[in-house]
Amino acid sequence: MSVEKTQSKGQVPSVGSGDWLGVLPKPYYADEWVTIYHADSRNLLPMLANYVLITDPPYGVNLGATKGTGGAHGLVKGAYEGLDDSYESWRDLVLPVINEAVKRAKRGAVFTGPHLQEQPKASAIGGIYCPAGTGRHTWGFKTFLPVLFYGQAPNLQNGAKPNTLQSNARAEANGHPCPKPLEWMTWLIGLAAEETDTVLDPFMGSGTTLRAAKDLNRRAIGIEQNEGYCEIAARRMAQSVFAFTEQ
Repeated sequence: MSVEKTQSKGQVPSVGSGDWLGVLPKPYYADEWVTIYHADSRNLLPMLANYVLITDPPYGVNLGATKGTGGAHGLVKGAYEGLDDSYESWRDLVLPVINEAVKRAKRGAVFTGPHLQEQPKASAIGGIYCPAGTGRHTWGFKTFLPVLFYGQAPNLQNGAKPNTLQSNARAEANGHPCPKPLEWMTWLIGLAAEETDTVLDPFMGSGTTLRAAKDLNRRAIGIEQNEGYCEIAARRMAQSVFAFTEQ
């Protein structure tokens, strides 16, 4: 059974401090905190600005082309549905979205793969140190996932925070080939986005960025071309999070 979707024909969402430069299309899903669009980010980005960019785009590494990928930390790596993860596809389809999204953001944090030198120059580089490993490459076991930071951390005048997290958290198996652990995205949003900000993920996938934003009371927008992944994300957004207190 499908998650109930919004019926509006178009809206400019009231989602915090972002700037909306046109009427966006009908959302696939919307609630008080989160709006999901089943769309091509290249079409929607010109209507958006002044958001906090938090995203984990495809890396152009032929994901799922070989067996045995993944690591003890729990990242599940299969092939994307409907996407060629070749370098050429990344260069022609993914990189232009990253470039435009970074340009229009007030600040951002973008997970990156081996082609980071081709992405917009970062203000800083941090990431996730995962001692358990996230797979193998030509130099052995991969234990670090770099994140490119753009702009300046909010409230830096009140004290600096580390921009690297050590974590062996496991990702939730949810039907997406390589979801990030919720712990990682929660940390990243807490680092980069204030409560009055709107988070944008133009490569939403299964919605981990949006789930983390909602849990932290940040408003968020996700854009995803694959309707199956939109459905997974919508189901995750519809789940309630209960706060338990010790008796």
